[in-house]
Amino acid sequence: MFLIRRLNAYLSRISLAAILLLTSVFIVFTCAKYLYQTDHQHFRPVERQLIKKHVHHHEHQHSPSSEPEKIVELNLEPIEQVSTLEKRRLLQQNDSSIQFETTKIGTKPISLIVHFDLKGAAPKISYFEQIFPLIRKWGATGICMEYEDMFPFDGIVSSAKHKQAYTKEDIEKINNLAEKNHLDVMPLLQTYGHLEFLLKLQEFSDLREDSRYPQVISPCTNKTYPVLFAMIDQYLALHPNMRLFHIGFDEVYYFLTHPACEEFRRLTNIQSQYDLFAHHLNIIVNYIRVKSPNIQLFIWHDILQNLNMETSMKYKLFQTVTPVLWSYREDMSVEGFVSGPQATTFGMFRSLWGATAFKGSTNEIATTSDLRHHYENQVSWIKQLNGYIPTKWKNFDGIIITGWSRYDHFLSLCELLPYSIPSLAYSLAAWKEPFKSLPHMDIYTNKQLQTYVQKELQCSETIHFTSHEHAIKPPPKCKYPGYDVYHALISLPALWTEVQRAESFVDKYVTDLHVKFGYIHVKRGEECLEKLKPAVLQLKHFIKSFRGVMDEIFPPQVAVEWLETYFMKNYRAVVKRYHFIQRAVKEQRSWLPRPIPDADKLDENEI
Repeated sequence: MFLIRRLNAYLSRISLAAILLLTSVFIVFTCAKYLYQTDHQHFRPVERQLIKKHVHHHEHQHSPSSEPEKIVELNLEPIEQVSTLEKRRLLQQNDSSIQFETTKIGTKPISLIVHFDLKGAAPKISYFEQIFPLIRKWGATGICMEYEDMFPFDGIVSSAKHKQAYTKEDIEKINNLAEKNHLDVMPLLQTYGHLEFLLKLQEFSDLREDSRYPQVISPCTNKTYPVLFAMIDQYLALHPNMRLFHIGFDEVYYFLTHPACEEFRRLTNIQSQYDLFAHHLNIIVNYIRVKSPNIQLFIWHDILQNLNMETSMKYKLFQTVTPVLWSYREDMSVEGFVSGPQATTFGMFRSLWGATAFKGSTNEIATTSDLRHHYENQVSWIKQLNGYIPTKWKNFDGIIITGWSRYDHFLSLCELLPYSIPSLAYSLAAWKEPFKSLPHMDIYTNKQLQTYVQKELQCSETIHFTSHEHAIKPPPKCKYPGYDVYHALISLPALWTEVQRAESFVDKYVTDLHVKFGYIHVKRGEECLEKLKPAVLQLKHFIKSFRGVMDEIFPPQVAVEWLETYFMKNYRAVVKRYHFIQRAVKEQRSWLPRPIPDADKLDENEI
């Protein structure tokens, strides 16, 4: 009996302890929920808790229920991966038949990353299969993939993806193609500015820093971070061996205007736009570093350069981020980060990179570009680095050769990738020996360089160096992937010249007034038709052939967008007048007396 009483007492104590434990857990959870979850109009400074909570709860929700802890563990493992430069060195040591040329400035090896801007005219995977071996052969050590809305987002951000977005299998194929060609993969995900593809949507409009403009996301509301963290998680998941990660942070135009920012400022004492910038950057950096401590994080320099030393040191930015200094000028030495005090400051970061351009940096609506300009941009960078790497920028490690497809999400397509492959070939060649070390020569007189690129592109003659040459020189015949698109675009100026020649004759006899009021000289109209018919047939043929060569590389919507942007307005004007003349010549047998028009007032509002 005594033993039974002792046992009952013992069990009662255990039950009481269990009840107390469960009550404590409930109270803690309830308080945490109150403290850490805020609506979009309120802010509570919960950086660490927000990150920790998202890592351990968000991952659990999206992982198979059988092994949630294992998946979280795997995501927190450091990523062990050597750089492409190191892998190439090891490969050459083990197999003398494999040859990779290392780009050096002086004795300093540097990486060369080719940037693909996929927010405009994103090619099919089959085109990357052809291009990656070429850029590796030409000296590239990696690729920077700026997916934007072409990434296969799911979950809470699934609505942000493009209707022709790549699939998860496509991303895996791109990663495998890069690995096969010994190319590092640097995904680029915007996490502050240039979030138009996300913030344009109604469901995310309350995250805009300025409600009128869907460019910048607001750090003042904690609703921002589950969205950004979800995108980051998906990038990390589809790039399990990621070593380099570009998180954007350029062209942030709006600060501290969100309705939640008043309370945010009171609670954090953050009052300036640059303090806010550093605060937000710190949250994103810490979140990624908790999950993948060995990833190198890159950001564009243009806002970062305005931070003072105190702010940069407070958030340990010199150790945690790699600035990418971008300049697409023919003379980049005039940039503030070269000639100003920022040059010394940038030399203090653990690592420093630069960015040049091979396309998409001369005009928002450029369909063809100045290859010579892009080549000179590379040469200017090389000249500057020759002087700065031994002195101010001993931390300089690489160049991203950018290829922009749009200036931002809302703007038109600029130069297409297949058109710009010759520019990319010359841009990469500028960093190769012997061209990098030769005395600087104008591209027109550098015959050794011309011969090298001509051979690599399998061209019958030297490629055109400027857009002007497209109109005055016959197109070279080449065999590189995408050449047919290049040929179509450089042939277009000559085609429009022929059309304009025909129209200049028609302009004499068929004006807008004739078309509007149906008043035509029949005999002259017949002569106009003889001039216009061949031109109209040529334009129709261009549409058909252009769509054919474009559809081999891109989804069909890309050719349609390009034609609607740059071709169809003029084409429709020509065809409209042609059809009017056809009808008038056939049908008009009598004419009204003048005046034409029979009006003494002008309708200025008519469209």
